[in-house]
Amino acid sequence: MIDQERVREMTKLAAYEQREGKKYKKVIRFYRSDFAARHLLKGFIYGTVVYGIFLLLWGVCYMEELMEHLDSMDLIAFGTAILVRYLFFLAAYLIAVEVYANVIYAESRKSMKRHYRRLKRLGKLYEEQENRRTPGVRRRS
Repeated sequence: MIDQERVREMTKLAAYEQREGKKYKKVIRFYRSDFAARHLLKGFIYGTVVYGIFLLLWGVCYMEELMEHLDSMDLIAFGTAILVRYLFFLAAYLIAVEVYANVIYAESRKSMKRHYRRLKRLGKLYEEQENRRTPGVRRRS
């Protein structure tokens, strides 16, 4: 006879492993600090590239104005202003990446804990069925 409750649990577990389980298992492989550091490193690289692209686009848009004032421009002050803006942009972006990584990690841990509770519940359902089948004989765990 098929145990409906056990089939329901197995279906939920299989659906979880097909959808969210793959994504969350990749996250849980790491410690929180390692996961966040990995995202921060990628964020630093991507943030630098994005800022460079924005700076390039800004330079293309204001090319004529830059060429007219190039000889009278204080290049050290101009470079310092660009560097300060880059540092502010990067700091804000890395804070956002840190928050994002911690939220994703916490969500993954919570989801995987629910998954493990379901697995334990399924194991108990198997044990209950085994005990009903052979009431006098207990298996060692």
